[in-house]
Amino acid sequence: MSSSALSPSINFLRGVPAEEALSRLIPMAAAGYEKAILRYGTEVLQYGHFSGFKPLRETIARQHGVDPQRVIVGNGGLEVISLFFKSLPPQSHILVEELTYDRVLSDARRYGHTVSGVRLTDEGVDLEQLASIVADSNVAVFYGIPFHQNPTGINYSEANRKAVERICADNQVVCVWDICYQDLRYDGNLNAGIAISDAGPILTSSFTKTISPGTKCGYMIVPAGYVDHLTQVIANTRINPNLPTQAFIADFIEAGHYAAYLEELRQLYRPRMEALNAAMRTHFPDALPADLTGGFFATLMFEGIIADRQADFIAAAKKAGVNIAAGWGAVVPDFKRQWQDRGLLIRLTFPAYEAERVTWGVTRLKEIFESAF
Repeated sequence: MSSSALSPSINFLRGVPAEEALSRLIPMAAAGYEKAILRYGTEVLQYGHFSGFKPLRETIARQHGVDPQRVIVGNGGLEVISLFFKSLPPQSHILVEELTYDRVLSDARRYGHTVSGVRLTDEGVDLEQLASIVADSNVAVFYGIPFHQNPTGINYSEANRKAVERICADNQVVCVWDICYQDLRYDGNLNAGIAISDAGPILTSSFTKTISPGTKCGYMIVPAGYVDHLTQVIANTRINPNLPTQAFIADFIEAGHYAAYLEELRQLYRPRMEALNAAMRTHFPDALPADLTGGFFATLMFEGIIADRQADFIAAAKKAGVNIAAGWGAVVPDFKRQWQDRGLLIRLTFPAYEAERVTWGVTRLKEIFESAF
């Protein structure tokens, strides 16, 4: 039964792949895991290397044109990012986009690091502010999401991204690009890859959205000179990652199934993205970005719904069938006050729902917003 035939409701918090996609994956995953176990046997059932399954590391290395020794594969993108933060000197200064992946903020603080932000534009980050911050502050790392940014959906221009890399290199700041949404572009175009030198930038990614959350596999490509230090940190944190999953993913890529599955996802998600874009242009034309080109998320600011009214607005939306939440966990602390003074910030996600449901949800939010004033 189509979701549109059910009682109207949508959960805009549900940043997960579509059930249709995961159902399509079931037979491929079942056959793939069996094939991986039979092919590699005890190699994936025994303890393995801290840095991950060698064939998958080699596959990822070929895709990015680097030495496999530089590739660290772990139990999800968040784990490898967390391990990297753990590897940094205590109280390092980490610079991020003013709105970013909330788990990165909490993880960086968990290891005692200082986190501050740089403004976002519809082209990427404010380059003038970035240059000023790294020149005047002891910034160790810049972390950014250049493709279909979480939570805003912004896609960096290539010029902006390369300028960020130059500014970081000129100021001895480690540039970390989280490219987990790079392949998830639905407008018929492809995102250009990021060139990596011996010194960087560092790339980190995940197969969570492109294969499935349950596989829990992510990777990081670090400079050759950092491999031994990061590997020692990993060894002191956990033994080996999930080797059967990594073997399955290695074969999934090598057999061409991954590329074909990505194309299926692009076809599935494109009308859902277009529905969100059209609804946002109609009802919230000032939202940033004006049009998504891929990814999973967009943000929406309800101007004027300040702190003492936000709980009531969220409750009214939920009663009307639209599940939302305040997005303050994604806002860097030094930007939070100015965002909160504007109103209520929420994150919208669209891939899990058919186009008509997405349109209905955004339209319903507009009606609830108008009734609040």
